[in-house]
Amino acid sequence: MPVVVRFLPLLFALGWLMPSSRPVQAAGAACVMAKFQGQTLDYELAITRGHVSEAQDQAIERLRKKGYADYYKHLDIIRPQNLTNLEHAYVIVIRSDFKDRRGKKRSVVGCGFSARSWDDALWDALRDAQSYFWGWKPDRDGYRVIRKLRY
Repeated sequence: MPVVVRFLPLLFALGWLMPSSRPVQAAGAACVMAKFQGQTLDYELAITRGHVSEAQDQAIERLRKKGYADYYKHLDIIRPQNLTNLEHAYVIVIRSDFKDRRGKKRSVVGCGFSARSWDDALWDALRDAQSYFWGWKPDRDGYRVIRKLRY
């Protein structure tokens, strides 16, 4: 007997395989950035009732239509940055324009999602911005909320 078949009763007992009479729900959101040489030029936030990859594709397509797919010397500067598969969420998008240690102008955008609260969404946005621009410090460089919504 195949190994998988032997363990099916155990998987059902543990709740890892649950028969369901209702359809599987999918939803999500994607925050995609257009970046170039230390600057976040633009962003798109897409929300979908389908798989999160659909939201990502929608956001990428919107940025391409704005001309970011071939911004400079055929460089593709479109980058998915934060994704979620939450069906309903608090969403906060932050932006910071600042100078780095060498005095060069930089910008960063962070997107945050939370099923629980605006505060959790803000913390997620701050973590998102720091993970993509590690030299940015919110308490030193500041930030502003540029978008706040629920879906």
